[in-house]
Amino acid sequence: VTTGTGSGKTESFLLPIINHLLREEEDGTLGAGVRAIIIYPMNALANDQMKRMRALFKNYPKICYGVYNGNTEHTQSKALAEYHRMYRDINGNPLDPAPNEIISREVMQMSPPHILITNYSMLEYMMLRPKDDAVFSGAKLKYIVLDEAHIYKGATGMETSLLMRRLRARISEPGSVQYILTSATLGGPDANGEILSFAEKLCGVPFTTSGIIRSREKRPEMKELLQFPPELFTELY
Repeated sequence: VTTGTGSGKTESFLLPIINHLLREEEDGTLGAGVRAIIIYPMNALANDQMKRMRALFKNYPKICYGVYNGNTEHTQSKALAEYHRMYRDINGNPLDPAPNEIISREVMQMSPPHILITNYSMLEYMMLRPKDDAVFSGAKLKYIVLDEAHIYKGATGMETSLLMRRLRARISEPGSVQYILTSATLGGPDANGEILSFAEKLCGVPFTTSGIIRSREKRPEMKELLQFPPELFTELY
């Protein structure tokens, strides 16, 4: 998905993920296990996404989500204390996390969220730590999202490319995973060949031209043109 900032890149992957989870809930198959891993290059982007998750899943307690990065506390007690410090209501009283927001590593290791938000460095550590094995061994992964995909070049790109291949080898049904890459700077239709080559090298799976999505600008026609005398603007000013 290559489109400008603020044009809906987040919704392009978040809505399909939510739709999949809601359909599982309707079918009675929404058990434990990670369904989507969303990889952000910076913690600030991940934290911003968590605000959206809290609003979206406020009324859907069966869908669990959580962020796992260097700032995630290990114990639930420390994580709760940090949450109380960071989030308060208008009167200054500490807020509690929603029951379906997993805020600590120990809880995430025992009961991984349906939507896991992380970065590529932490994902690398998680794959090496025995305590995080449940995140992968019990995963029913359907989506892997790489936001701001254009940053994965050079050494970072090579490391992430190997990480994606190791992740595919770790999960039980790698063929069922949909990869989604988003960026505002991947180029126009003349760059399709380069975009496909980049995506395939990064993820280790084939992509097609029909899978490249760009936004289209739509300008509604003005129904009528109204003329105002210059004196009116002088008076308003």
